Amino acid sequence: MNTLNSLYFPGTTIYSISQYPLFLLFPGLHLLSPAESSIHGDVPQAIDSFIESGLCRKHTPSPLGNDLGRFIHLVNDIKNRKDDYRSQLSALTLAAMSESSGNDESSSGKIISSLLGAEHLPAENKKKEKLLKLWQARLLLAIGEMVDYEEEEIALQLVVTNFEENELFRKLQGKDDLPADDYPIRDLAFVRDHISPPGQDNTKKRMQAWKLLYREKPVPAEPLLLTTCRDAADLILESFEKNRKKTAVHPAQLSLPAVIGLNTEDTLSAINNFHKNSSDIISIFTDTLTQLKDDGNLQKSACFEPEFCRSLEQLLETQFPAEKHGRIPLSIYSFPNISCSSLLGADNHADIQGNSLMVVADTAGNLV
Repeated sequence: MNTLNSLYFPGTTIYSISQYPLFLLFPGLHLLSPAESSIHGDVPQAIDSFIESGLCRKHTPSPLGNDLGRFIHLVNDIKNRKDDYRSQLSALTLAAMSESSGNDESSSGKIISSLLGAEHLPAENKKKEKLLKLWQARLLLAIGEMVDYEEEEIALQLVVTNFEENELFRKLQGKDDLPADDYPIRDLAFVRDHISPPGQDNTKKRMQAWKLLYREKPVPAEPLLLTTCRDAADLILESFEKNRKKTAVHPAQLSLPAVIGLNTEDTLSAINNFHKNSSDIISIFTDTLTQLKDDGNLQKSACFEPEFCRSLEQLLETQFPAEKHGRIPLSIYSFPNISCSSLLGADNHADIQGNSLMVVADTAGNLV
């Protein structure tokens, strides 16, 4: 099966049932990690199963090395607090990353001592500033990951509770023979209703931290950027338009199921079945993206043939009927004559020749 590697942004893990459908068309997914060890300790995570199955890989651009223990200790300390750490630590970790220079010495000193302790900092101010910003970026990404993970877990628990309550209500009504609800789209809608959206400002801050970590040390140069966050994609589009004085080409929009499984076991089974039964479709999809990457005249590019779009939708309808699994838009963009690394502000990375691609799976959009 012909596949194209992709770099996921600005998230640092796969934790949500709304992310799982990405693996149907993007089984070579790469992620950045704020640390070389899981911030959740030894507790199994969904991403572990996807890594073991070869569907994705994690990279740590700037490993913490001997400082890993202190970082994990700090993250655990934040995680175990009950004093609204989200708002307090968001302000703390972003203070020195903002473009303004209005922070006073006392604020800077508090940030430094909170993160590293003054005795561990190098004497040179530039090294001190760089080290601090990297810690801040890692910490912000870790906090964002914890918030996302906890909200998803709470929402999934509510789904289970809601199901159990409905089953009990049926039994009280003497309707034990009614079949269980087999519409996962309803469960996803329930989950989304109980998760607070990150907001544009929060997305911008996390994107800033992600790009800072990405630019620190080269990771495998991928030809395609992939995101489920529309706001993060818009930041890339706006930056390209501002810096290059041109707009990205939007050659196609497809769709994906909104949900393919509520747990990793069911999801992996669904992904494997899809790959087994649709290798030709995936190869055409990958070949077309590769042509877009290499095309020297994007404005006149013909993207996906109507026949392919119909075949893909028929295949999805067979394996993931829209009535049960919903649909999300899959928007494809191409940026002429610029690599993905340059698009992310890392000109020192090894560039891939040609155009860069970005795919947006808008999981916050309409489900059908």
